[in-house]
Amino acid sequence: MNKIAVLGPEHTYSDEACHLYEKNTNQIYEHVYASNIREVMKLIDQIGMGILPIENTLEGYIGQHIDLLLEFGFSIDSEVILDISFSLISRVDLKDVKVIYVQYATKNQCLKFLNQYKDIDIIITDSNVVSYQMYLNDSNSAAIVPNHLVKDEKVVINDVADLMINHTRFLILKKIDKKFNLYRKDKDIKATLVITPLDDRPGLLYDILKVFSNKNINLISIMSRPTKKEIGTYHFLIELEAKLEQQTYIQKVFDQLKNTYNLEVIGLYQSILKD
Repeated sequence: MNKIAVLGPEHTYSDEACHLYEKNTNQIYEHVYASNIREVMKLIDQIGMGILPIENTLEGYIGQHIDLLLEFGFSIDSEVILDISFSLISRVDLKDVKVIYVQYATKNQCLKFLNQYKDIDIIITDSNVVSYQMYLNDSNSAAIVPNHLVKDEKVVINDVADLMINHTRFLILKKIDKKFNLYRKDKDIKATLVITPLDDRPGLLYDILKVFSNKNINLISIMSRPTKKEIGTYHFLIELEAKLEQQTYIQKVFDQLKNTYNLEVIGLYQSILKD
């Protein structure tokens, strides 16, 4: 059985997203759980496949995860989008709570709620399930956890995220040559590419964007991340949508950009949405 690296332990949102990926691709993988995201990426290097949360409705792109994507250079096979909802749980009254355990990305999605409890210490964890486990071992604590982990607790405050509509996007990553095969040929696709300018000059970003605009290609996002080689040098991570009728010439757009810039396409893929 093939293996896939997943942020663990079992029942994290990464784990749930992985099950959805398996369901939609009619495949079954052995889930190899890692204690943090960097360990997930190291495991992908060993076993060839893994899942990375990359963007959230409320938090936006997760900067440190983007940096890991650029650092390890894996290919994007597809994306999975899940509905996300969180609750605060406790076995004691809130007035008796000493600490709240919360995963670092979850914390950023629940800031308005947490700001009501400034006198309670916030302990940051590497995953939502770790938050839950630490809570179980601390009788005077509370935790913010996914709704599917909530059981019979004395205190339950549902839907503590800043907004009710909340989704997280996960990337299925593979350690393969960048040859992109789509599951279906009858859908629009998304593409993720990294452009590293060979030199800095006025109008650089404008010239890059103009190539896409001239072909009427919709850019979903563009962000700069430091190359971590020299101060003031950056990668541009660009995500775009390609309609069916555009897929025949999108490679020509990439080839045009390669004539001037260091460009690497790291994914041509489709979305898997929660039912």
